[in-house]
Amino acid sequence: AHPWQVVEPEIIATARDKPGAYDGHPFIVEAAVSLGGKEAKEGITVVRFANRIPLLFEGGADVATRVANSKIKWSSYKIDHKRDKIGVFVSIVSTKVPFKGTGKEYIGDDITEIQLSVKRALQNCCQQLRVHLAKRNALRDVKERKSRLLKYIPDVSRSLFGILEGMHKRKLEEDSGVERDASPRKQHSGISPTKRQRTDANDVSAIMDGIASGDITVDTFKQQLTEAVEENAHAGLGNDENEDGGKGGTAKAKKASGDDDRQSLYLVPIYEGPNDARSIIRHPLFDFYPMT
Repeated sequence: AHPWQVVEPEIIATARDKPGAYDGHPFIVEAAVSLGGKEAKEGITVVRFANRIPLLFEGGADVATRVANSKIKWSSYKIDHKRDKIGVFVSIVSTKVPFKGTGKEYIGDDITEIQLSVKRALQNCCQQLRVHLAKRNALRDVKERKSRLLKYIPDVSRSLFGILEGMHKRKLEEDSGVERDASPRKQHSGISPTKRQRTDANDVSAIMDGIASGDITVDTFKQQLTEAVEENAHAGLGNDENEDGGKGGTAKAKKASGDDDRQSLYLVPIYEGPNDARSIIRHPLFDFYPMT
């Protein structure tokens, strides 16, 4: 059986370097790098072969072990060489294998041609793994971001509805002739008008009518926010795969096709607080000033 059939890794990459020669003796290097496995240990485990025969002793001085431990920058390939379970398999086939030691149990790293060939083969394997790991990490980040956003939807929905409900009550009071202090926005209407997001009076009226008629509720916000999170969870992934393994256009492609209808959000600075402090919504991270 192949070594990786015994280890049963989560993922494996293989590579074969171009044939080379040293002192007139031809050789070829084949390599594989695996991640994970039931019986695998944390860190780098090197398995060596010479002319298809496993080398079991004196592995610390072998060219494969030294290259794997000191010549490969694992972090560049999104691999943690101390915590991940890394299996390194190197096979050197030659008409004259340059064994070292009396027992001929290891291949020295003093032959530059073989050392560079082993390094190239391992780097080729790591590059293949990096592509897969980058996709896997991106999908994991999407799931975490989506989970965090969905967690706060109920609280955000209740807060938004409470703010709109308060605005609706104040509007009814103003319509009935009750005088209220002007909001900070109205008091400082001459400050940076070009930097403010203008509000359409028709949109405001439609929202107030929806609050009054009961068409807009907390559940409405929950549903709309959940749909927005679901639709935009994969924005910025940079590839065509979603978390279910299916195909989907990138955020840039969707924007180019006109499918991206998200709107910019502007926060208007407040230079002076309202006279009525009871209308301020306090939070450990911010204070929210409802305005009409």
